[in-house]
This record gives sequence, structure tokens and C-alpha cells, in this order.
Amino acid sequence: MDLSLPELQRTLAAVDGIYKHVHCHGLLGTYDDGLAWLKGPENLEKPKCVLWMGSSIGNLNRTDAAAFLKGFSAVLGAQDTMLIGIDACQDTDKVFHAYNDKEGKTHEFVLNGLTHANRLLGRELFHKDDWRVTGEYDVEAGRHQAFVSPVRNVMVDGMQIKAGERVRIEESYKYSLLQSTDLWRNAGLVPQARFGDRIDQYRESLLQHGPSSNGLPSFAPSIQVMSTSSVQKSLGRFHSLLNPFQF
Repeated sequence: MDLSLPELQRTLAAVDGIYKHVHCHGLLGTYDDGLAWLKGPENLEKPKCVLWMGSSIGNLNRTDAAAFLKGFSAVLGAQDTMLIGIDACQDTDKVFHAYNDKEGKTHEFVLNGLTHANRLLGRELFHKDDWRVTGEYDVEAGRHQAFVSPVRNVMVDGMQIKAGERVRIEESYKYSLLQSTDLWRNAGLVPQARFGDRIDQYRESLLQHGPSSNGLPSFAPSIQVMSTSSVQKSLGRFHSLLNPFQF
């Protein structure tokens, strides 16, 4: 599933003819479109596993993340599952430098959001040379935030934004084991297995529909360990699905 038709076509072409008994089809649209598709009577009774492996759930705050996942949990049958990736690294220095690399690639990616906004609006409201990116890790909230700030006073659609004024454009929440357990419970999901790297900075959780409650879950999830390289290979294809920026 993708918002970009060319990217959807490229992805499907990469797996065309590889599998003998598996057929791949694409869905073009938003997550809401995908949820509506799952609710269709022709799909409700089919067995399914919803994959969301790239930790994009972190782009929602913790309350919105639970509410979002609850919508998908509601359409899961007794044998259906979700496999969700989640970023568990809460090392302040490591997270900061991951989003603020020396080469400036991540900052360039963020600035591309302004270019994409111009494209959507049909006019150039944002001039990239007028803006810079700053990032910070909010220890209390357990999230990284990215801001864009004009280097001089600018006018955007009749509104002045002063030099140095920060506009938040991205946030990425990180989840401890306790926080992810709370997330699943609030979303009405019950973990069946957990896969992670050896230093527990990234996890994939296999989940099924279950009751939402304020109590601790009664299951004892099994823990399986993947190598760091295996985990990393699973990230790239799915990491940007929630991000509004497109190249």
C-alpha cells in the first residue's frame, strides 16, 4: 500500500514472478483507505496479517497511536494478526545523531517537505534557502522533534514568520518495553511474540485482537532474537509510509 502510484508500481515489479503460490496486489491510498478496504464484506472473513514493519507508528503521539491501531484491531478476526515495528532506542545521544547526521541528509529530507508543500499548493510559498532545520530529543516525552525555522523574517500566505521562530514539522516517539505494552493494551491488541535486535533498540511485535483494559495482560509473550542486520533489512521498505514528504 502506498500513496505514490510510481512507488507502488516499482515495489510490485520487484516481486513480480518471484513466488509461485503467492500473488501480490497493490492498494493506492491512505491508511484510512486501507482500513476501509479491510472492512469490506469481501475481506472481513478472509484470514489476514497486517504488516507495518517500519516503526512509523512513532510519528503519532502515544494517544493517537493507540486510537489509530484500535481501528485496525477492530477488523481482525480470531486468527488474524498484525506485525508492527517499533523503535525502542531511548539513548539521547544516539537518537539525536540519527536524525541530525553530519552529512545533513536527514535535514535535507525534512526540507523536502517544504518543496512538497509548494507542489501541493501549486505555488512557491516556501523558498528552501530561507529555512534551516533544527532537531532535539525530548527526554521527558521520549521523542525526537524536528523544526524548520526561517533565517530571516518571511511572509507565508499573508502570515509573517519571524527569523528563528520554530515550526515543528516532525516528531518520532520511542518506546520502552513498558510503553509498548501500554500501547498494545490501549489499542486492544495482545502480543503473541516479540522479535528484536540483541541490544533491544528495535522490535517487531506479532499481535492479535484482544480486549482493551487498564490491567496488565495475562499472556507471557515469547521472545525471539534476530540479528541486528536482519532487523535493519526489514526497515527501509516501510519506514516512510506515514511521512507526508515525497520526493
